Amino acid sequence: MKKSCKLYLLISFTISYICFGIIAYNRIPFKEVFASLQYILLFVLGCLGPFISSLIVYSLNIDNLGGVKGFKSKICYHNFAKSVKLIFLFIFTHYGFSILLNNIQGYGNIVDFFYYLPIMLILMGSQEIGWRSILQPNLEVRNGFWKSSISTGLIWALWFLPLIFIPNFLILPHYYSQFAAYLVGLSFMLTTLYKVSGSILYSIILSACIFALYPVLLVKQGFMQVGIVLIEALVVSMVKNKNLDIKAI
Repeated sequence: MKKSCKLYLLISFTISYICFGIIAYNRIPFKEVFASLQYILLFVLGCLGPFISSLIVYSLNIDNLGGVKGFKSKICYHNFAKSVKLIFLFIFTHYGFSILLNNIQGYGNIVDFFYYLPIMLILMGSQEIGWRSILQPNLEVRNGFWKSSISTGLIWALWFLPLIFIPNFLILPHYYSQFAAYLVGLSFMLTTLYKVSGSILYSIILSACIFALYPVLLVKQGFMQVGIVLIEALVVSMVKNKNLDIKAI
């Protein structure tokens, strides 16, 4: 693993674990986090840890990553039509099969999606720059697409770990292993979308949409999610086979 990748993980986890750890240590219920400015700032800063880290790593690695210009080049419009189609395909795969397999425990208000979407673009979507353009490509050099995507998803799950110790957080502690599988499935799709489009922008949008839909389509926290991951892997494999010109996928 390159030094730039290790630095990215070190900074990301340090910022996020400190911020989330303070909230968890003080036993602040998740809903009450948003009733206090200091805890709101801690939570937001914790979520932005991977994004802040990616900015620092890009700035310090002009030769390998292109510095700030390299950072900006990752967010561009490439293959717009194909990328938008894939975003809809992956959203349908992720939530559509949960509906078909009766893995939805309830439905929220669709209006909530539009409320949460800009928030998720900032808090979750922005993380894709680091996960997808720094960590996963570095792991892929030795491990190939599938293993590196699984590893990235599991490391992402480790990043979430302190959040489950916040009382009443959305992810229940005993569901953590299934949630890790959930993130592996997302990793397959987000990585594929990045490779097909050539732009991290679409992965940012897909990630934001997935998490913004979380309170609208309430997925059951159980082992059925592992089956959904297998379906996602199958869909990704089909997309991969139709894009054979993409290297290292």
